[in-house]
Amino acid sequence: MRTTTRRTVGALLATALAVGLSACSSGDEPDGVENAGAADNGSAFPVTVEHEFGQTTITSAPERVVSIGWGDLDRILALDVIPVGYYSGFADGELPPWSAELVGDAEPIDLGDTTELDFEEIAALDPDLIIAVNGTGVDEESFQILDAIAPTVARPAGTGGWSVPLAEGTRQVSTALGTPEAGETLLDDLQRKQESVREANPELQGKRGAAVITYDGSSYYVFRPQDGRGAFLESIGLVLPEQVNAPELGTKLSLELSPEQVDILDGDVVLFMADDPDYDPVADNPLFERFDATLLPVAGLDREAISLGTPASLSYALDSLVPRIAEAVQN
Repeated sequence: MRTTTRRTVGALLATALAVGLSACSSGDEPDGVENAGAADNGSAFPVTVEHEFGQTTITSAPERVVSIGWGDLDRILALDVIPVGYYSGFADGELPPWSAELVGDAEPIDLGDTTELDFEEIAALDPDLIIAVNGTGVDEESFQILDAIAPTVARPAGTGGWSVPLAEGTRQVSTALGTPEAGETLLDDLQRKQESVREANPELQGKRGAAVITYDGSSYYVFRPQDGRGAFLESIGLVLPEQVNAPELGTKLSLELSPEQVDILDGDVVLFMADDPDYDPVADNPLFERFDATLLPVAGLDREAISLGTPASLSYALDSLVPRIAEAVQN
């Protein structure tokens, strides 16, 4: 494989190459990992993927993929490829059920949290492709180090590290793996399921909803359509507060509100991203007691699913979370 990018030169690249060559020579083979999906698509190569840091050309079907980005693992697995290693970003280290089912008995290596990359550990896996598309802290400097280890595909040009849209992220990964048609199938299947859920829940259509997170009650962040949580509400037919969609907010993922400004959220339902499924928003802010909207804490797998925002996780949320939202709107 060969990659062509806008590279910086000098000590950084030399160091990265040294890390890659020395670590790759001693890598251990993870048990039970087979990338049959990628191998079956050899005729699709070479492929060139444009991204934020230039372009990467992948000359043959990858057999040892490392997943870096938040949500990249889901997309890779859904395209019938099991990576040799991945950064999950999950605090408990356990894969969610929609991912675990696709991994099966294979044992890819969990590399830990996406915010702290261990380049030597990545290189030790001897990857022939690194996927670093969504939700990572990968900047140009860290991209150069990764790309010196193996051809690396980053987020689409013009997108932020944590704000790669669902469709663009899926297409970026499927193109890199030589399976663009399969990527489109994932998106089409999700769209059909969303349409089916909207038809089955007419009580949700046009109702006013919001998804919010707070860390200590001193400020509230309302997710916009640019974020997966806001986009999920719109996908099931809910309408976000007008102020959340204000054009002047541009590409921001959320709107910050003070505790005194939360009245703009009132409507039919407000989802609170919480660690505790019994979280009480009123305990943090008595103003919520005046709301007509149902206040719905969303924790655990439901929170993880809409935060991750992949075809597989959103499909899970459509089955698991939508019935709770529909019940909340009817109350």
